[in-house]
Amino acid sequence: MRYGICTGLENLELLEKMGYDYIEVSVTAAMKLEPQALEEYRGKLKASRVKCEAFNILFPKTMELIGGNTAEKELREYLHKAMALIHSFGAGVAVFGSGRCRRCPEGLEFKEAYRQLVKVYRTVGDIAAGYGVKVVIEPLSRKETNMICTMAEGAILEADVNHPNVGLLSDYFHVRANHDCIEDIKMIGKFGHIHMASGGRRQYPVSEEGECYGEFMKALKDIGYDGRISIEGKTEDMETDGVRALALLKELEGRSYE
Repeated sequence: MRYGICTGLENLELLEKMGYDYIEVSVTAAMKLEPQALEEYRGKLKASRVKCEAFNILFPKTMELIGGNTAEKELREYLHKAMALIHSFGAGVAVFGSGRCRRCPEGLEFKEAYRQLVKVYRTVGDIAAGYGVKVVIEPLSRKETNMICTMAEGAILEADVNHPNVGLLSDYFHVRANHDCIEDIKMIGKFGHIHMASGGRRQYPVSEEGECYGEFMKALKDIGYDGRISIEGKTEDMETDGVRALALLKELEGRSYE
């Protein structure tokens, strides 16, 4: 497997020092950078062993994609800018979580909100395809959104969207927050990306105490997953916790073969 961290481009050299394979960057944060800064980071990435292979936080919180204020034209214009940026960094994956943007608003029937959500994901997939990017659906905790919270719900949405450039992500933190069934990983059978953070306080995975990391990693191995795993959590000491987390994840991966 390949391991990365969701963090800012300013931490690129630290990730290389810690031994990570790639960096996962926020779309909305990168889009706020000046062109000169973006070009400088592209140069650093070109010279680094660590590459930018994935992006997350696809949409700003101000965009209301379901029954809201975001028109089709605005959505498409934004997506072309976002996907062009992602492509310019050489990344192949964009995580579509953005829970606030995709929630079912009060007063709108859930089934209508779901229809709109399917349409939005198809639009995202269509535009992403033009830039060689694969979008992954991220099931989120119920505190963050009221639509698509479990892995099974994400798999159903993926099937209904039915687009070659739209896949599915599993995030250990959200799995635990929703009391989701880790064994469903085996039932679903295919994921395009993985996020990891502790199940309680969403911190770097540095200890197995109170966690089901081993079960999670074993389920991924059982379905033949051998892709990217990004740490998406909090830390007060990125270097110390980053080194510990990478060691633990590699140990868990090795143990999952036993």
